[in-house]
Amino acid sequence: MIRWLFGIAVLTLAVTAVKAQPAEYTISNKCVIANEQCFIIRVGAGGMSATERVDRLNERLAYILGYERLAPGNIYIKMNNGQPTIFVGRSVLIEVTQADAEANGTTPLALAENWLANLRHAMPQSRPPS
Repeated sequence: MIRWLFGIAVLTLAVTAVKAQPAEYTISNKCVIANEQCFIIRVGAGGMSATERVDRLNERLAYILGYERLAPGNIYIKMNNGQPTIFVGRSVLIEVTQADAEANGTTPLALAENWLANLRHAMPQSRPPS
C-alpha cells in the first residue's frame, strides 16, 4: 500500500513538473529559411491556428523564393490594415498581430522589426545569386 501511494505521489510530481515547463515549439511553428530560424509563430490569427499560419507562410514563401528579388532592401515592413506587415517585393509574407506581440512580450512593430532583421539575413542565402 505504501509503495502504491509513493508511486502515485512520484507520478503526480512528474506530471506537475512537465506542466510547469515552458512550451516547446516544434518545426511546425517555426519559420526556418536557409537553415536559419527566423521566428516562431506562437499564436493563431485570422481564424487560423499557429500551425495553419505557418502552412500559409510556407505557401507564400514558395512563390517569394522563386519569383521575388531577395536582396535585404527588398524585404521591408509596411503598415497594412493598421498592422505591421512584412513584404518581400510586392508579396506579403506575414502580418504581425497584437497577439503575436503579446506572446513575445513586445509591441507589434518591435516584433516585426526583429523578424525583419532575421529575414533580411536569411532570405538572400536561400537562393544562389542569378
